[in-house]
Amino acid sequence: MRVVLLREIPEDAELRRQWNALVLRLEQPQVFYTYEWALAVCRAYHATLCPLLFLAYDEQDLLCGVAALASDPSGERVSFLCATTGDYCDFLSSSDRREPFVEGVFAELRRQNFREMAFANLPADSSTVSVIAKHGARHGYHTFLRTGYVCAQVLLSSLERRGDDKPVLPRKKMLRRFLNAMGRENPVRLDHARSKDEVETALPKLIQAHVARFLVTGRISIMARPERRMFLAQLANLLSESGWVVLTRMMSGERVFAWNYGFQFQGTWFWYQPTFDSELEKYSPGFCLLAKVIEEAVADSAFKMVDLGLGAEEYKERFANQTREILFVTVKKSALSHYREIARYRASEIVKSSRQAEAGVRSIVAKVQRAKKQFGAHGVDRSIRRLRSLLWTGTQVQFYEWRNAIVPRTGDVQLRALTLDLLAAAVSEYVDDEETLAYLLRAAQRLRSGEAEGFVLVDRCGKPLHFAWLARFEGFFLSELNAKVDAASPNDVMLYDCWTPVALRGCGYYAHAIELIADRAQAAGKRAWIFSAVSNVASVRGLAKSGFQKRYSLYRKKVLWWQSITGHPPVSGELPAAEASAHV
Repeated sequence: MRVVLLREIPEDAELRRQWNALVLRLEQPQVFYTYEWALAVCRAYHATLCPLLFLAYDEQDLLCGVAALASDPSGERVSFLCATTGDYCDFLSSSDRREPFVEGVFAELRRQNFREMAFANLPADSSTVSVIAKHGARHGYHTFLRTGYVCAQVLLSSLERRGDDKPVLPRKKMLRRFLNAMGRENPVRLDHARSKDEVETALPKLIQAHVARFLVTGRISIMARPERRMFLAQLANLLSESGWVVLTRMMSGERVFAWNYGFQFQGTWFWYQPTFDSELEKYSPGFCLLAKVIEEAVADSAFKMVDLGLGAEEYKERFANQTREILFVTVKKSALSHYREIARYRASEIVKSSRQAEAGVRSIVAKVQRAKKQFGAHGVDRSIRRLRSLLWTGTQVQFYEWRNAIVPRTGDVQLRALTLDLLAAAVSEYVDDEETLAYLLRAAQRLRSGEAEGFVLVDRCGKPLHFAWLARFEGFFLSELNAKVDAASPNDVMLYDCWTPVALRGCGYYAHAIELIADRAQAAGKRAWIFSAVSNVASVRGLAKSGFQKRYSLYRKKVLWWQSITGHPPVSGELPAAEASAHV
């Protein structure tokens, strides 16, 4: 056996043919093992992954082994090339050639002086598992295996059937009720996009819905990242040539309720990247989509299984009738690092056995990380100021009233009511801006609760530029004062939590947005107010350029656990400016 190491995935038609022929000869062929999958990963993640492609050739110079690996940019760690994208990863060869092939790969990795390897998503039933442990030790590596995921699967031949040969699915009454509710105007149906152009047309809506869905659950979707979107587009382009990709939409008329970016490969329908319209969450559209996919797979004799992939979501367990364990395997040169890995894993398993303990540990870790970040960013002086604020602090908050002095406007921007789709668009636009992502997560929860009215300033292309919120003034809670405030009039409303993404600050979007919102409030018979701590210099400067005028101030003094607030709002018609200030 001759083993060749390449530092790229060659765009070679003959290699593609031999590679995929090898995949089809495996005992459990997977779409994640194909040449197309590896090439799509390389095209999308070339900035962060350095391919290490091991190809083995037999005596007739025919391809008999493939190991698609990669190193990180530092060149210190090796992993499966497709570990972050594929549900299953493995060394590809016939069973009788697996051991010499893995041996050859490990020998080359040892010569390249790689000290650490992490093989994620390796099926526990693969012969590779025992071979890695054996030859890792032979080359001086320490191997640790642990369960990564337990993938739920639906073996179609084992499903209970009705008299008409249709499958008996869980919660059938609920399923029928939800499908009827979503299909009041038109029957609910499945639509399958298979060609490159069809998938290209349907994919953006799936991505937007996925990002929005994650926002609702307090997370940032991986699809917000451009490289992930590029990967899915490239994968669809490559796999559509063989008819292996299928983007399924559950629809009624032209309304789409749920999506699944999946694959149909060697008798298996893969449930890979599902999502649904969050506005229809009460109808469980994802559950309904999976039920209809299983029904359709049962009706087609070409399918033997629906593979539900990674993730232990509860709805998958309702359908599954078998599972497949996949492992996370670490291979390390350092014994100390190896045993530290084992100790960390055992400790985490103990913590996970108690939900309260896990939540507590996560909270502590998050606080420590925030403290480290703040200390690193601001140093000792910031830490001293924070400590002093716990003992004594004084805060002055100024309140400004809208007075109709509008700055010149242009047609390049417009104000829109904030929606979940606009928040999702903002996540994808500012995915590398951590502060803005934290704001958008907070905004999504507030939007979902309906506790305030959100607005966003957008440019002519719909790009979000600035965000702000409007709520009743009376009883509004100011965190700067740690107290609720009183309004001068029942028609008063408060503008608050304004945010401009970091890259756009200094462009005047703040002043423009709050004026447009205040103008809209006035048209609705409301009087708009806004506030700012005196210490927030940027906000004060922005307000000075706007049509808001300072009316009064409130001042908070805090000593240990005692606080006092001085000042009061003016009555309607009272003169503005310094005469109304309670404490300056």
